Amino acid sequence: KKHKKVKHEMNLKRWNQVGQVQITFTNKQLTAWGGACSTVAKFLEQLSFREWVEQNVLVEEHSPNAKGIYPKVLALILTSLVGGTRFSDLHGWMHGRDVMAKCFGVDWLPRASSVLTRFISKFTRRHCEHLRAACVRLCVKLLELEGIGEADINFDSSVLTRYGQQEGALKGYNPKKPGRPSHHPLQATLDNGYLVNQWNRSGNTHTAHQIIFFFEQTIAGLPTFLRIRRILADCGYCTEEFLNYLEARGHTYIIAVPMSEYVTRAILQTATWTTVAEGIEMAGARVRLSTWKRERRMVFVRQHIPTRPTATGKQPTLFADLEDHRNYRYGAMVTNDDTLSSLDIWRTYRPRAKIENVIQELKGGYGWDEFNVRSFFGTEAVMHLIGMVAYNLIHFLNRVIFKTASEPLSRLKKIRMKVLAIPAVYGSSGRTPTLRLGVADRKIKGKITYWLRQINELPLCLVNCNAIGPPTQE
Repeated sequence: KKHKKVKHEMNLKRWNQVGQVQITFTNKQLTAWGGACSTVAKFLEQLSFREWVEQNVLVEEHSPNAKGIYPKVLALILTSLVGGTRFSDLHGWMHGRDVMAKCFGVDWLPRASSVLTRFISKFTRRHCEHLRAACVRLCVKLLELEGIGEADINFDSSVLTRYGQQEGALKGYNPKKPGRPSHHPLQATLDNGYLVNQWNRSGNTHTAHQIIFFFEQTIAGLPTFLRIRRILADCGYCTEEFLNYLEARGHTYIIAVPMSEYVTRAILQTATWTTVAEGIEMAGARVRLSTWKRERRMVFVRQHIPTRPTATGKQPTLFADLEDHRNYRYGAMVTNDDTLSSLDIWRTYRPRAKIENVIQELKGGYGWDEFNVRSFFGTEAVMHLIGMVAYNLIHFLNRVIFKTASEPLSRLKKIRMKVLAIPAVYGSSGRTPTLRLGVADRKIKGKITYWLRQINELPLCLVNCNAIGPPTQE
């Protein structure tokens, strides 16, 4: 009996041990997101972000128990930054809720996702339009601070599949989930990665639906110091109406052309192909398609599939039985730029794929495509807050603060692991509240110190003020 009792006590001790390490609990205020509580909190404080939110989010709260708008907007952004893809994922940072509230300067943060969904559902069309315009002005300030004077502007759309009864979620073009309802938002992005405009649209809209109105609104919101070099767009925007509009206003454009029967016949009539790299050939011609009233310059590119198995482009059905064409993938572009060679036109258009990277980053990093509510304008408001606020702010930090000369721009997943997910304990040093980051490596300490100093010197204010210089030291 004594032997069994000792063995029973040993088994009881093992449940809270890993090897020689005992597992227990603490009442100390800890957070797994100490990096976010330091760098991101400092950045938002430097921008006067709270005042910006209170001025530009016009949703009114009438409850006597209302806690304010800013904590809810902040909770949504934090949920996105820590990897959440739905409102209920705010529990991803909930264990450090008190620490997050103190570091971000709020008295309260929501505990339940229903607080966020009720708040977002209050957005109307007027609220969304005011928020969108404010987001454009925020992006302009970031461009001004970074000193960007010229850029190409890219137009693209994305299909966001919906699983529910959301307003505007209708059946339309959906390559991944045919037959499922979706939204079809429209976006404008600069070649440096900043998202400068976006609309939410119903899933049954054509890609080029209202593109001229969207283009006019986008150009009107851009600053005078920013020179737009070229307009780049996907083949969905290659319409006679849009091309005529751009030409009438003197805009230079390069737009992909759908591989229609008329385009493939124009390729067949092309006799001269110039090799520009191994497995890549180019040609050019002036072509008048059936829907065009006049000829336009077109550039063709084809890539040899055996040489370049991962080549982009399409294989027209017409070429399947033609020996000279069946081993190639083809692409076509239309342009009104007569100063560049065919090769330069292709090289200029190729970086347009960066907007695809932006969309992938928004979806894979920020959960931009997953956050939605029943209200159409509520869903659009979430798109603005995550896409044009959270994404643009982190993109600015990434380009100006985090990036080094030896490394490319990091995606949010990498920033989350390197910068945001640093454990910390909240306490005091004397009478001063103190956040102690769990970092032992000297290099990492030096990086974080450098980032905080650089953020502290940013000459940027978002609230009714122009760019201002850093505070002078007496």
